[in-house]
Amino acid sequence: MSLQTQFNKFNETISLSWQDDKIKNIREKNYSILEEIKKKFKEEGYPVVDSFKQGSYITNTTIEPLDKEYDIDVGIVIDYEKAPENPIDTKKTLRDVLLARNFKEPKIKKPCVTAQYFKAGEKSFHLDYPIYKRNKFNTYYLAVGKEHSSCDDRKWEGSDPKGLIEWLNDNNSFNSNEAYQQYKRLIRYMKRWRDYCITGTERKKIYSIGFAIMIKESFTMSISNDGDINDVTALLNTVKSIKKRYFTCVDYINNKYNVKVNIPVKPYRDVFDKHGSTVGTLFYSKLDKLDIKP
Repeated sequence: MSLQTQFNKFNETISLSWQDDKIKNIREKNYSILEEIKKKFKEEGYPVVDSFKQGSYITNTTIEPLDKEYDIDVGIVIDYEKAPENPIDTKKTLRDVLLARNFKEPKIKKPCVTAQYFKAGEKSFHLDYPIYKRNKFNTYYLAVGKEHSSCDDRKWEGSDPKGLIEWLNDNNSFNSNEAYQQYKRLIRYMKRWRDYCITGTERKKIYSIGFAIMIKESFTMSISNDGDINDVTALLNTVKSIKKRYFTCVDYINNKYNVKVNIPVKPYRDVFDKHGSTVGTLFYSKLDKLDIKP
């Protein structure tokens, strides 16, 4: 069995799609929760005009979680003209819906409302609900701020969530569909690598969206003119490019690094903002030890 055949089997083993039977129950719960969110938001005077999946399900880069705790990201969109001035009002409404559904301690975080669903006392899946308002020009604004944020720290921030999805799924920069599929496989490989090699709270700070952006911008295809696919070489060369492109040594004596990855659409912020200097060294050292022999 060739090495590429083994990689193909590994990819099949870790891949997970939105239509997978093992998350059927989650899909059903997501639908019923959305219906309650729409009902409650309408009662509060800011009806939902759209909702859409975000994250790895919509970019086809989801992997089977090692701990069987599935993550779901769903954007909730309300009309710009009917949105409350204070974005936290919408987050409180959504949190109340989740409380009524017996979710344990739903939290209002800066970019979204998040909740953990338990089944038989065990974690089953995790929900993130970012809330947007959208104007007639199809411009989106994200509800930013925590429950007790000051006026300066809560706002409707310009955002382009669907533009980011389109950017990640765009195949125009790839030579072929085979190269495009190789790019998606590399994202899955690297996410699984992270889950094995980085543990605890630090793992949660090495965001999947950061991986996806880094890999797309640094992707180095390895497919011969005869069509022979080599994921190992593609992964090795892409990782080398990532190390050079996104990491800056801030302390040569102690080998400390900072990592910075900007979102390619609004709000163009750094994915690792406030964490780049704390996870950069660990992240770089793990990549440095990723000794792949093609």
